[in-house]
Amino acid sequence: MEEIKNEAMDKVNYYIPHHSIYKQGKSSTPLRVVFYSSAKTSSGFSLNSILLNGGIIQQDLFSRVSRFRKHKYAFSANIKKMYRQILVDPNQRDLQRILWNTSADAPIKAYKLCTVTYGTVSAQFLATRTLKALADEERKDFPKASDVICTDIYMDDILSGEATIDDIKNLQAQICELFLRAGFEPNKWVSNSPDLLQDLST
Repeated sequence: MEEIKNEAMDKVNYYIPHHSIYKQGKSSTPLRVVFYSSAKTSSGFSLNSILLNGGIIQQDLFSRVSRFRKHKYAFSANIKKMYRQILVDPNQRDLQRILWNTSADAPIKAYKLCTVTYGTVSAQFLATRTLKALADEERKDFPKASDVICTDIYMDDILSGEATIDDIKNLQAQICELFLRAGFEPNKWVSNSPDLLQDLST
């Protein structure tokens, strides 16, 4: 996010109410921020009520899970903080404003969120459409990984596999390299093949 310092009075904007949820004992993300973009303003509208949702461009979950079950060697992984890696057009960021202070004694400051924000009605479309564009751009160098992005990802979870150990290792390497080019990091790897997990950090 970036601080708003010089306020233009004619700028259309929306302040997203937000709060934190703390889950004690959760190791990966114990503290999450929840953004409520359906809160109505004095105009009677919320951000979500005026945003287009973009539609669904992924296959349904049942199709993905059915395909996942056919692999002899399978894996699951997560794209770490996927939404936070995707920038929103600077002209649209004033619709993602928040108020924030670093402590109870600090002054409240206004910021605008620069990335796709979970809680906006268009977030899922923007994220999945970005992944599809990435797959199209990198298909020449990473054909297998591009296919996985288009067919084996649901939200930010990858469910895929191959028939042999060599093929699944090759696929994993392609996926990691492709996502690295875009600033994404696959993590939370799980597999029925220990060989696939041995070179990963805990």
